[in-house]
Order: sequence, then structure tokens, then C-alpha cells
Amino acid sequence: MKMKKILVFLLMVVLLASCGKLEYEATITYKVYYPGNTVTKSYTIDSTSEPRYILGSDRGSNYLYVAPSFGIYARRTKLEDTSAPIEVISMTKTKK
Repeated sequence: MKMKKILVFLLMVVLLASCGKLEYEATITYKVYYPGNTVTKSYTIDSTSEPRYILGSDRGSNYLYVAPSFGIYARRTKLEDTSAPIEVISMTKTKK
């Protein structure tokens, strides 16, 4: 019974943390180098904390995410998942 109360409390904390005011706006601009074609893209995100991007590669697949800067379980938004190379050109962040 005590464990159930602890789990409910932790769930409430996570829910309250995710319901914060959207205080930041960020725009990320990046290029995807497809064979014979380069595409430049932009994406704007509103966030409760200062956003960051995650650019990585895993077994021949390249990916790009944007996410709030807090917490390892924060909601990430996948922008790209491709075998083509990805280059982040810029990320501008403004506080509202």
C-alpha cells in the first residue's frame, strides 16, 4: 500500500512539471544532405524550459530531436531520422 502511494505521488509530480507555462520559443535551422540534393529546413518549438537539440547517429541512421533542457524523460520531438547526413546550422532561443 505504501508503494502505491509513492507511485501516485511521483506520477503527480511528473504531471505537474509537464503542465508548466510555455516560457521559451526556439527555432532550429538544419540541412539534410541527400544524395544529389541538399534540403534546408526550419522548425519552431515552444517550451517550458530552455530547449536543446540532440543530434546523433546509430548504425547508419542519423537523427535530430528537439527537447526541453530538463529531465531525461522530457518529451522529445523527432525532426529527422534518415541515413543522410544532418547538419545543424543554428538554434535561436528567446524567452517570452
